[in-house]
Amino acid sequence: MKQILGVLYLVGLCALSYGCAGQANSQAVSPTPTPQMVTGDQENGTRQRLTLKLTLSSPEDLKVREGDRVKANQILSDRLKERQRLEAQKRQLQIQSDRLKTPIAGPPAAHPVPEVAGLPPASFLDEVAEVERQRVGVTQAESVVMNQQRLIDMLTSMPDDQLPEATVPHEQEVLKQQQQELDQARADLQLAEAKLAQAQQDRQYQEYLHSLEMSKRAIALQQAALQRQEQLQQQEEQERDRSFKLATMETQMQQLESQLFTLSAVRSPYSGKIQRIAWKEQNDQNLMVELTLVADAGDASPNPSTGGTGNTRRDD
Repeated sequence: MKQILGVLYLVGLCALSYGCAGQANSQAVSPTPTPQMVTGDQENGTRQRLTLKLTLSSPEDLKVREGDRVKANQILSDRLKERQRLEAQKRQLQIQSDRLKTPIAGPPAAHPVPEVAGLPPASFLDEVAEVERQRVGVTQAESVVMNQQRLIDMLTSMPDDQLPEATVPHEQEVLKQQQQELDQARADLQLAEAKLAQAQQDRQYQEYLHSLEMSKRAIALQQAALQRQEQLQQQEEQERDRSFKLATMETQMQQLESQLFTLSAVRSPYSGKIQRIAWKEQNDQNLMVELTLVADAGDASPNPSTGGTGNTRRDD
C-alpha cells in the first residue's frame, strides 16, 4: 500500500512539474543551483543512506526511479536538453563573435581633386604694336594731306596766267586721293584699337573663368575633407559598436559557460539502491528533487565524479 501511494504521489508531482516547466520555458535562464549531496546515518553500521538534492529542468532529466539499483559513477540526472540549448546559444554567439572580430575597414581613399591649369601671362604685344603702326600711318597720312592742302592753297593764290589751267584740278584730285588714304588709315587705327580692347576683354573673361575654377576646386577640396571626416567618424562609431558587441557577447558566453558548468551530469557516489524520490518545489524553470540513496555494504567514501557538492546532515 505504501508503494502504491508513493507512485501516485510521484505521478501527481510529475504532472504538476510538466505544467510549471511549460509556463517557464519562455523566460530567461536563471543561474542554476549546484547539486547538493547530503549524507545520512549508517544503518546497522554497514550501510549508509544519503540524500542528494538535484536540480532539473524537466522530469525527463531524472534518469532513475525509486527502487532502481545503481552503480558507482552511474548518471542519476542529466539536464541534456538544457545543456544542448545553452551550447547551441554559445555556438551561435561564437559565430557572431568571430564575424565581429574582423576590424572595420577604413574609408576608401579620397579621389584627388584635379589641379586647375594656370593662365599664361597676359600679353598684348601684337595688338599694341598694330595700334602703334596704324597711328604712325595716320600721322603720316595727315601730314601728306596737310602738305597737299598747302600746295593747293599756294597754287590758287598765284595769278592764273602763271599756271597751267589743269594744275589746280590735278592737285585737288591728288588731295582727294590722299584724304581717302587718311580716312582708311584712321579706320585701320580704330580696328587695331578695337582688336586690342577685345583682346583685353578676352583676357578678363579668361581670368574670371579661371577664378571660378579655382573657387570650385577649393569648394571640392573642402567637401572632400568634410566627407573624409564623416567617414572616419562613422568608422570610429562602427568600431566602438563592434567592441561593445564583442564585450557583450563575451559576457554572455561567460554566463553560458557558468550555467553549463552547473548543468554537468550528476553521478551516483556509491553503488546502491534508490530508496526514495521526493519532488520538492519549482524555482523559476528549475525543479527541485530530493533523491535518497542507500549505499551497498562496504561503500564508505564518496565518489569524486558525482558532479555535485553540498552540505551534510543526519537523517533521523
